[in-house]
Amino acid sequence: MENDNLVEIKTQDETICTLKILSKNTSQLFDEIANLVEGDKDKYKYMPVILEIENKHFQANELAILIEILTQNQMAAIGIRSDIQELIDFARFSGLAVFNKFAKIIKEEKKPSATPQFKPEIKPKHRLPKIIVGEVAQSEQVLSKDSDLVLLAPVRADADVIAHGSVSAYREMQGNVFAGVDGDEKATIFLHSFNAQLVSIAGVYKQFETVPAKLHSRSVIVTLEEGKLKFQII
Repeated sequence: MENDNLVEIKTQDETICTLKILSKNTSQLFDEIANLVEGDKDKYKYMPVILEIENKHFQANELAILIEILTQNQMAAIGIRSDIQELIDFARFSGLAVFNKFAKIIKEEKKPSATPQFKPEIKPKHRLPKIIVGEVAQSEQVLSKDSDLVLLAPVRADADVIAHGSVSAYREMQGNVFAGVDGDEKATIFLHSFNAQLVSIAGVYKQFETVPAKLHSRSVIVTLEEGKLKFQII
């Protein structure tokens, strides 16, 4: 009698790398991962990776950036180990595996139901962030359509950085920053070293002839609250 099975499961010993993430500094992570791959391309190129994250302050947007960093360095994130529910939810939503060493297992009491319950699919508003590694030169314009924008090098005066989502700059910002240009009032701007000429969220902007001393070269988060820009030094 013929075997009618269409799927056969095999257990194999494949090499899978676990990266234990010890920092939230995405620019340093980018450099370290790039150096790792460059040092041994035959070993790490195209390698499947499990991300192990225990830092309680690590957020889903930072996980998205980390996955993009791996992709740019030709490594493939296949799953995470973490007990941070926000990261677990993001991983499951993104189709990544959640490994059970740290993951929380939530048991729910099942109630009989005559009609199956279906949950509507929730689509993300923005795709994975666009990451700019090199310097954004004077008068240059960078656009991240339908996603967040991450800048790992300086942005010079008179340059424009524009995103439909949020903007995060990890070097000095001397130019003009536009976030939420499609009207997203929840978009944010993070500038590691504030020296911007103009910042704008969802069309609400503040222009600086001279950056105030309390903001100059400081790490600042800009949000839009009740139609006004709020500047928070961190």
